[in-house]
Amino acid sequence: MDSRTLRKILVALRDLYLRPPDNILVVLSRSFAEAPIADVLRDYGCYVHQIPDVSYPGEDYLLPRNLLKNATVGWLITNLSISHSAVTREMMEEGMFIISNPGITSDWASVLDSRNVSICQENADTIQRKIGGNVGGTVHILADDGTDISLKVPSGNWIKEVGKRTGVGTNGLCGEYMTSPYEANGVYVLNPGDFLTNPINEVKERIVLIVRNNRIIEIQGGAQAELFKQMLEETGNFMAFNLAEFAIGLNPGKPERVHRSVVAEKLVGGIHIAAGTNSLCLSEYCPELEKFQHGRYTCGVHVDCIKFNSSVFFQADGQDEWITLLVKGEMI
Repeated sequence: MDSRTLRKILVALRDLYLRPPDNILVVLSRSFAEAPIADVLRDYGCYVHQIPDVSYPGEDYLLPRNLLKNATVGWLITNLSISHSAVTREMMEEGMFIISNPGITSDWASVLDSRNVSICQENADTIQRKIGGNVGGTVHILADDGTDISLKVPSGNWIKEVGKRTGVGTNGLCGEYMTSPYEANGVYVLNPGDFLTNPINEVKERIVLIVRNNRIIEIQGGAQAELFKQMLEETGNFMAFNLAEFAIGLNPGKPERVHRSVVAEKLVGGIHIAAGTNSLCLSEYCPELEKFQHGRYTCGVHVDCIKFNSSVFFQADGQDEWITLLVKGEMI
């Protein structure tokens, strides 16, 4: 990626999420050491702390604690995600808003186009009207590849990630309407051309996830399936296999080529479930928090499983009608 494109992306993120007089702590991994941070943030207080490239998602890193005192925003520009690391959680606990940019690539520019950002809000509002508000119910996902999974989601917890500074943070790219399931059962299939969280990214083989009682009990497939399983096992935390998220993509951007899962998960026509940490998808103020067996938790990993060409239906609690949201990847 050329420096001009990277600067354009950083400026778009700055204009979406920063507010004077923010004081920015930038955590920069070695891959992005040449990023034009000083130029982009010349009107803000800013300190840049460089770290080695990240070896795996959620890897912890060294950060002098005195850097947390005056910062209002932590901007993480790294090769892999560190948004679920212990140090980043400490930054959130200090009240800092987190912008986590895992592996910026040229396709980010299309998704961050201002016209696409405005459509994200419209798409989120449309879905919310269709389902009847910020309500709980059952999501049913079907696809011709054998995907057939039902997820129960709580009321008061649909979150719109639409390019606004809300909650505890963002990965910068906008375009998700998401929540967290408290129960899920069924089969979820990824096919070549679908995506898994960086560093796997584009799926090259069929991967089958068997889900029981909101937990992935089996991952079938080849080398990529084994790497996915390894990412969860290496946390040493059994909750890494729990389902943490369900989301619908909202962004109409059409990159010439999608390089990273963080882009794929935002695009209209795509959906994803995620394994691992649910704390960024489940509000501490959710009125039905007691339905979650493990409550809000972190476990050092959050793996998004993005697929396209699915049909998605929703039935609100206490209602008989099923609402059609997607038909084979087309938003209705």
